[in-house]
Amino acid sequence: MTDENGQIPAELSRLKELEAKLDIYKSTLTEIYEQYDQKLEELSLVRRMGDALRSTRGLSALSQALLETVAHEVAVDRLVLMLAPEGQGLAQLFIRAAYWADQEIFSFFEPTLAVPWSLAGLGPLAPAEGQLATPLTIMSAAPEYDPLGRPEDTARSLIFLPLTVRRRPLGLLVLSRPDSRPFTPEDERMLAIMGDQAGVALSNVLLFDDLTRVNQRLTESESRARQVSNYLQRLLETANDAMFTLNHEGVITYANRKAGQWGWTKEELLGREFRSFLAEPEGLRGWAAGSPPPADENFEAVLINAAGERRQVILSTSEVSGEDDPGGQGGEPGASYASWMMLVSDMTERKHLEKQLIHSEKLASIGLLAAGVAHEVGNPLSAISGYAQILEAGDNSEDERREYLSAIINQTGRIQKILRELLDYSRPSKGVLALLDLAEALPRTLSMIQAQRVFRNIQVELDLDQEHRPHLVTMDPDHLTQITIIIAMNAAQAMGQGDFKIALSRDPGWVRLTFSDSGPGIAPEVADRIFDPFFTTKDPGEGTGLGLSICQRLVDSYQGRIDLKSAPGQGATFIISLPESGG
Repeated sequence: MTDENGQIPAELSRLKELEAKLDIYKSTLTEIYEQYDQKLEELSLVRRMGDALRSTRGLSALSQALLETVAHEVAVDRLVLMLAPEGQGLAQLFIRAAYWADQEIFSFFEPTLAVPWSLAGLGPLAPAEGQLATPLTIMSAAPEYDPLGRPEDTARSLIFLPLTVRRRPLGLLVLSRPDSRPFTPEDERMLAIMGDQAGVALSNVLLFDDLTRVNQRLTESESRARQVSNYLQRLLETANDAMFTLNHEGVITYANRKAGQWGWTKEELLGREFRSFLAEPEGLRGWAAGSPPPADENFEAVLINAAGERRQVILSTSEVSGEDDPGGQGGEPGASYASWMMLVSDMTERKHLEKQLIHSEKLASIGLLAAGVAHEVGNPLSAISGYAQILEAGDNSEDERREYLSAIINQTGRIQKILRELLDYSRPSKGVLALLDLAEALPRTLSMIQAQRVFRNIQVELDLDQEHRPHLVTMDPDHLTQITIIIAMNAAQAMGQGDFKIALSRDPGWVRLTFSDSGPGIAPEVADRIFDPFFTTKDPGEGTGLGLSICQRLVDSYQGRIDLKSAPGQGATFIISLPESGG
């Protein structure tokens, strides 16, 4: 409508302008309502997703709820949940759950049954590492691109939905349906929303799972630790020897049940310095009062028990480091401290039995000496008898009677000396150590054995190295005599005739005593066992097999050593090395 001048009236123009604005308003309002409906739908989806996943605790239940919810919101044939190992991204995945929507079948795979799957299987379609941050849609995909694909499948439409939390990849959700029903942008939008919710829920469950496993391992570890601790405690308490732990001042911090064999209770032992129980603690080298014992050492000592009895013991020590303050040392918590473990073996009975064994072997050797003594005593007795008969005749001068009486006295003294040496040797050793000069002690011992019948055809030679200073050792004189008699009598019995030599020599800190014979020698297979108890090559009834074993035991008791050098046809040489004592 126009006026007479052909112009649109102002009112009508104003009306059209208002109508145009109204159309814009309606369009804007419609868009706002659509966005509102979309947001409302998204919020509803988030709520439904949250409700479905909120109550799940375990990974299996969460996987089933997740797959069923996704299948309900987005039409699919099948879904696969794949998880990535901790800290390894999406390069390597493991199939942990699968869902066939048409049959409503759910399967969950434990870690030991999980099937590995790699994005590299997508070939040229595979995204570069770190680029899979939003849903990836693949149209007309070959069956092998589908983790659950089968050779007979037709082309598929796939969506790979990354499950992340705070940019940390947890795994992939793969949706599959026929290519005839491709996924749409709306499907991708909904899946992106569900992926965020699923990522958070999955992260929480995985964290809870990890905490559960850690707690289980911790519980199992604590249980094993308690079992090991109880086992070790039982071992300590049922040990055959007494065990102690000492702190840095040598004070007892633990004692096992066996420690009560000496008459004290554990309470009486704890808190006392171990050295206070020893008869002569100052004789323990390297172990001063108020300090711990040297580690990895063995000591022979005398312990005074609660009844005041002396017990011969061997102390074996070792140092043990730890994180705690095991001995109440008053240090800072968590600092590193050391304690000392001590094994105390009561050797009193054993030492007594060893003395009896040594004495029994001594008595056995006396049997061998007895024949020689009878022979040696027979000669002077014959002389005494002859002189007595002459004196009985009565037709002797005063000088002759005096001569015969002097001869009788001499021969009687000779018999007394032989019998005294034999009796002295037959008595049990007093176990008293003495400072001996071997150059002086050896001839006295040899005088007893040279009279034996087995030495009648044997040439004995002594090389006493008398040009040098005395060969001093600290030992029981009876033990020196027993060692010499055992080796000398063995050599004489093996030779029958030949040469037997005893020589002295010296190395720095050591005195060497060498016994050599010219006998048949010792075969290697016999030499390997020559010091074994009860091993003998003699005929039955002619030896106990203990002689050389006892020699070795005696030499060892003085921190010495005995060695054999021999070969068939070349005689035998025993070399005894003893620590040299100061003069």
